[in-house]
Amino acid sequence: MIRIQDKVETGVDSLDKLLSGGLPSGKLSLIYGEATSGKTTLALTTVTNHLAERKAAKCVFIDSDNKLKMDRVMEIAEHRNSSILNRVHLFIPHTFLEQEETLEHLPRLEPFDLVVLDSVTGLYSPETGGEEKTFRVNKELNRQLGYMAELAETTGACFILTGQVRSILNFNQVEPVSPRLLSYWSSLIIKLEKTPFSSVRTLVLEKPNRPGNVITVKVTDEGMIEASR
Repeated sequence: MIRIQDKVETGVDSLDKLLSGGLPSGKLSLIYGEATSGKTTLALTTVTNHLAERKAAKCVFIDSDNKLKMDRVMEIAEHRNSSILNRVHLFIPHTFLEQEETLEHLPRLEPFDLVVLDSVTGLYSPETGGEEKTFRVNKELNRQLGYMAELAETTGACFILTGQVRSILNFNQVEPVSPRLLSYWSSLIIKLEKTPFSSVRTLVLEKPNRPGNVITVKVTDEGMIEASR
C-alpha cells in the first residue's frame, strides 16, 4: 500500500498555508458550494498549477455535470503553460451508471496524479425518488466513494470531488447533497460561499476544522487567486 505524505498545492498561497501545504495525496477532498461559487474554478486552478509544477503528473477530469467550458480551461491554463493540457484526460458520463463505469476504467494512476469528479452528485440527484430507489442510489454512491477512497490510498493519487448543495430546512444555510456519505469518505472538505462582491468568495475549511479556517479568495481570468491581489 502506497503512503504519500506530500501535498498537492492549489496555487492559492493562503489556502495552501491553511491546508498545511495543499490537498492531501492518497485521499478524497470535497469542494462544495452553490452554483457559480467557484468550485470548478478552484479545481482547475489546482490542476493547472499542479501539472505545471510536476512534469510527470497527469489529470483525469470527469465532467459529470457536462458543463465544463474548454475556453475557460484554456484561459486558466494559459497563465501557466497551455501545453499541460496534453496531460488532461477528459471523460463525460451521462448517467450515474456511466459514472461508475468511468471510475472503474480510469487510466493507470501514479502517485501525485489528479482525479477530478465534477460533480460527484451531479448525476445522482435526478435519479433519487421513492424510498426504495433512493436507498439503491445511495448505496451506489457509497460504493463509488469507497472505491475512490481505496484507489486514492493504493495509488497515491489526489481525488478532488465537487459537490452540489441543498437547502437546510428552517435554516438559511446549505449543505452538500448526501452530506453524511460525503463527510464520511472525504478527508478534507472546503465550502465556497458567494459574497456581495461578484468576484470575491469566502472559503471555509470545514474538515479538518482548525483555527483561522476562513479565508477570502477571488475568481479571475487566471483562476482562483488571493483576494489581496
